[in-house]
Amino acid sequence: MFIGFTGPNAAGKGEAIKYLVEKYKFISTSLSDIIRAEAKARNLELARENLIAIGNELRQKEGPAVLAKMAVKKIKNMPQAVIDSIRNIAEIEELRKNLKNFKLIGINADIKIRFERAKKRGRIGDGTTFEEFKAQEEKELKGDETSQQLLKCFEMADIKIDNSGDINKLYSELDKILKALDYKPYKRPTWDEYFLKMAYLVAERSTCLRHHVGAVIVKDNHVISTGYNGAAAGVKDCLELGCLRDQLGIASGTRHEICRAIHAEQNAIIQASLHGKSTEGATIYCTHSPCIICAKMIVNAKIKKFITGNYYPDKSYEELFKEAGVDFKIIKRPELYITILD
Repeated sequence: MFIGFTGPNAAGKGEAIKYLVEKYKFISTSLSDIIRAEAKARNLELARENLIAIGNELRQKEGPAVLAKMAVKKIKNMPQAVIDSIRNIAEIEELRKNLKNFKLIGINADIKIRFERAKKRGRIGDGTTFEEFKAQEEKELKGDETSQQLLKCFEMADIKIDNSGDINKLYSELDKILKALDYKPYKRPTWDEYFLKMAYLVAERSTCLRHHVGAVIVKDNHVISTGYNGAAAGVKDCLELGCLRDQLGIASGTRHEICRAIHAEQNAIIQASLHGKSTEGATIYCTHSPCIICAKMIVNAKIKKFITGNYYPDKSYEELFKEAGVDFKIIKRPELYITILD
């Protein structure tokens, strides 16, 4: 999940982000950080006027969405992140286009309350009087397409918060929002999820036109071998010749001998044998439950556990596994995308 914040100066965006980082373990980034880095490179003071000028200059030179594009590149593979300092509608459009489950939250508060907060904060360029603070804000509210457009950005927010109250009220609002969005924090995958997800990756190598199946044999949390369904090595496969079973009208889950492909579980067992790896007591993770032929091979390979995320039409393995003492488990299929800090 990705959450962006927009709103006028000293509305409480920083406090909201701090809360999400500390309680919900979001990773924080800011479009202003990009501008600050540029200001430092130019040996300029980090005054508000300088930062606004640099931001406007970057948008004019490289397009109004430039800051958002740079942020997306940085965080797109993260499981969850929060983005601050969104001040241009092109930035919002870029983030919505490229970040999964992106939501924009607009935070505002009474201007007099915000002025008092700004005074306590003591940032360079916030204005020392209420009149200066108000005048500075009016410049930022209605800019053109390459400058700050705070009013339009706030109007585009998916969710709006009035943060004129105390900090606990803000925290409560954020808790309610995450609950309404059905937020689920990033969770490190279990061993079963990890190896089953690997089986789905292996399945991408399949040359079958009906089912892409992948299998991974694991022992003591160590991968012994992998296999996917496809024609025997060195011969033409179904991608080239077409599906023989389709040509003969054979239903899925029946007449397994009439097929060019070797099944994923069979290939994984064969690969283990070729490389001198014992499968005794191992676990096999497979994208589908086994056919009866694969089930017989699994029993004789002394594999003791079969874990999958999907049923294959042939259910005849069930009695065999019970009698042979092979533990069968079906788990929820893992999300088929990679979530990493890059």
